[in-house]
Amino acid sequence: MIDRYRGTRDGGIILKDLRRMGLVHLYQAPYWSRVRYNKPGIIGELLGVHHMKYYLFDDNVIISGANMSDIYFDKRQDRYFLIKSKQLADYICYFHGLHATCTKVWDVGNYGRLHWLGKGNLNIASTTAGNFTCNTSIEKEKTLRDLGPSDGDTFIYPIFQMPSFSVHQIDEALDLLLNTADSNQNFTLSSGYFNPSKRLLDSLKHTKAQVDIIIPSNEANGFYKGASLKGLVPDMYNLSAMKTLQKCPNVNMFQYNRDDWSYHAKGLWSNNLTILGSSNFNQRSSSRDTEFSVAIVTDNEELKDSLIAERDSLRTYSGDLQKSYRSISAVGFPVMSQFL
Repeated sequence: MIDRYRGTRDGGIILKDLRRMGLVHLYQAPYWSRVRYNKPGIIGELLGVHHMKYYLFDDNVIISGANMSDIYFDKRQDRYFLIKSKQLADYICYFHGLHATCTKVWDVGNYGRLHWLGKGNLNIASTTAGNFTCNTSIEKEKTLRDLGPSDGDTFIYPIFQMPSFSVHQIDEALDLLLNTADSNQNFTLSSGYFNPSKRLLDSLKHTKAQVDIIIPSNEANGFYKGASLKGLVPDMYNLSAMKTLQKCPNVNMFQYNRDDWSYHAKGLWSNNLTILGSSNFNQRSSSRDTEFSVAIVTDNEELKDSLIAERDSLRTYSGDLQKSYRSISAVGFPVMSQFL
């Protein structure tokens, strides 16, 4: 399953390769489906893309924030977890099947005329997503820490985001963690493209915990030296970080800067807990894109040490926030921030 617009870049070459291996489902944001917009390109991606990353091989599950593209395997900082669990694999397969009800199966004979399956299928998908949310939601009086191991030493909780169908489990998890934390709690949050939604910004403003946020420097941003307007995007993310720092007294901001490397790591760490997956914890993740992450709570000392080492390795290359941006970026930020 890939995004309708990103998957048809460069003439849809990737589709022709993937089709030999099995079914290819194309996800298209419902808004574009209703207005019958089908052309590949950046316009099609603005209002939302399929951004989930999970890779299943029998009972082995790889969770990551990385796409399977060549640029992700060369000097690009990301996170990958391999989890061997039939239960988790079955659960993701179940969700994958539900999500497939609101996609189009690519047909080489119909290439160039792909569209949403129709209003009836949208209604079915919306109902299915609602039932899924009710059956998997986190109880409001609990936090992810309270859902820790009761049998075994590690608990894995899949959390999804499908804004078009009012599924906001990742937002809910962050709200619960930040709003119930006390002053002794510390969080480290990482994002390749940090531009918090109003909901997350409110939680960061009012949390009692200390929150360290790691973001890429301009040079480590995936849009660095981008053509035309894309070249302004790193400045806009930098401006967003500066605004967040001004509004949130318990937040520290750090920038990852490593020679010739780009930064794409996403996640959260706190004591015996981590969240990892596709979400950048930004405006797009909250209101436009589909996302998948897992929260892991563990009492396993070896795993806890490994998570701490992972977090500390990211901090090794991180320094203070560079408080600079081009003035033209500030002019376009109020509009563009809704799409970053």
